[in-house]
Amino acid sequence: MSDMQLIPLNADVIDAQLATSSRSALVIQIYESVGSTNDIVRDLHESGSCRGAAIFAEEQTAGRGRRGRVWHSPNCSNLYCSLGWHFNCSLDALSGLSLMVGAMLAEAISQSCGVEVQLKWPNDLYFEERKLGGVLIESLGEFEGFQVVVIGIGLNVTMPMPAAAVIDRPWTDLSKASGEVIDRNKLAVTVLDQLVSGLSDLNASYRDYWFDRWSRRDWLRGRSIVVEGSPPLAGVAAGIDDLGALILHTETGHCTVAGGEASILEIGAGL
Repeated sequence: MSDMQLIPLNADVIDAQLATSSRSALVIQIYESVGSTNDIVRDLHESGSCRGAAIFAEEQTAGRGRRGRVWHSPNCSNLYCSLGWHFNCSLDALSGLSLMVGAMLAEAISQSCGVEVQLKWPNDLYFEERKLGGVLIESLGEFEGFQVVVIGIGLNVTMPMPAAAVIDRPWTDLSKASGEVIDRNKLAVTVLDQLVSGLSDLNASYRDYWFDRWSRRDWLRGRSIVVEGSPPLAGVAAGIDDLGALILHTETGHCTVAGGEASILEIGAGL
């Protein structure tokens, strides 16, 4: 199944199936090959036209994850999308946005594919101990009173084996997880509808709702982990606080970590 090339993404097909509210909020563009979909949205912002831009690409030649890591993006196989969004709030109010988007994606995947994923703080999607996708949030600053944000999404749908061979971490895709061929256009519709609905209603109380949805899928909770830093910080993951920071139980007490890369020290360690 992982060697099967999928039906190409089609902007007209996606647009026709979107909810009315999503169709009015989004302009969909699909590229055959780009360096990075996030960069396309950044370019649109510089011309003043990134609001509601949903940029898809069949292939990324310079896809990236957090901290400059390479995001392997083979042609016509997975879902690579960047969404330009304007928020009418302060930048501080967007704390934990990657967690909220992760929870929205998990809901969309459950609805579209019947796959129940877990979420790894702060921005990864997992299924059965293997990475399935990720979120990359980039702030473009304030524009006309709005906070402009690029929301980059990468989801493994049907990873071709030649591309998979260069990935150095345990991974999976939605075809393997579901046991079925995934319609990427249908998945794109569900993802966009969920994001438009969730992001449009975003406020302090709604953040609590998405943090709760995220916590139900918390992949790290109860596990012994180390968070990179100088020095690294080790402890047992104990969920998130009301701003989306990771709560860590250490030998010297409890603390919170606002950012960083967390790695498992021991699978299944209890609190």
